Amino acid sequence: MDKSGAGAYIFAKASGNLGKSFIGSHVQQLFEQKTLTELWTLLFKIQPPMVPEVILAEKIEQESFNSFLKNYVNFLNQYDNPDPLLEDLLCVYQAENLKLLVAALCNNETKMPAIKDLGRLDKLNYKAWPEIDKITGGTQFSWINHIPDIHEQQEIDFKIDIQVVRHLWQSLESQTGESKEALLKLFKTEFAIKNIVWALRLRTYFKMEKDEVIKKLIYVTDRPCDMDPVAGPALKILDMPLDEYDVWAEWKYSELINPHVDGDVWNIDPGWIENKGRGKLNKMALNIFHQYPVTTASLIGWYKIKEYELSCIRTAVESIRLNINPEEAMSAVGIVAEGGING
Repeated sequence: MDKSGAGAYIFAKASGNLGKSFIGSHVQQLFEQKTLTELWTLLFKIQPPMVPEVILAEKIEQESFNSFLKNYVNFLNQYDNPDPLLEDLLCVYQAENLKLLVAALCNNETKMPAIKDLGRLDKLNYKAWPEIDKITGGTQFSWINHIPDIHEQQEIDFKIDIQVVRHLWQSLESQTGESKEALLKLFKTEFAIKNIVWALRLRTYFKMEKDEVIKKLIYVTDRPCDMDPVAGPALKILDMPLDEYDVWAEWKYSELINPHVDGDVWNIDPGWIENKGRGKLNKMALNIFHQYPVTTASLIGWYKIKEYELSCIRTAVESIRLNINPEEAMSAVGIVAEGGING
């Protein structure tokens, strides 16, 4: 199908899909379910399989992801030549799979771990397990051609993350049209918040020094520096006091910080920022979907919205299993109790 015809068809289908998705005011339904069987029925409209709870939890997440991926691949198949960025988005999941394989090999496991099935869009050759050089051969990860020492695993994982983020950024920068800046802003915000949360966790929980934190940040230029669009925001907070609300109230992302109550001791909460950030990113994705209909950008907006829905489903599953208060569980994905999206 030509690009314009495919775009119109995809936007119509994607709009219909979102109308049936658990987003906006509908997302609260996920957290109203009391059991995993109720959650399964809500999501898939069929009777759940008769399996133990821990397996049912895994199946809910697997089926939700498989449904998301099936819809996305069907959209891509409508194009004669889809924008490379649309396939590049899946590199994140390919990287997750690869890190699982590396971890298993580092631990001398003989059975291949469970991975996300990306179908024809996954370039890794899983049939070659456990020969890592054949699994990665001919892909952007071909440099992983031997089983690393277990002490190298964390370094390998970090290199994979950097490679994926930089590849996605380069693909974004190659975009043209009026939606380019909106897409760059979306991903810049996503990566920047991840860096900020990670930097704060390293400072707060591991008492890590500034120089060590910098080495742990993802970046899209040659190194993590003030000019790097995704590392820069995290670098600017490394000297900010963790217990002075007034300082953080003037911060660029101040809408994400945990509130201050007069008379109470206050410390910056990385988890709060992460949770509020999810809602902020979902709102940005919704705006892109509606602002740039019948374009590659609208499909990317749909993709990010559905990723957010997946995170809500995972959180709902865990809240049921761990008997977490629904309001507390919803706050973990940036949702206020009334059903609105924070951000």
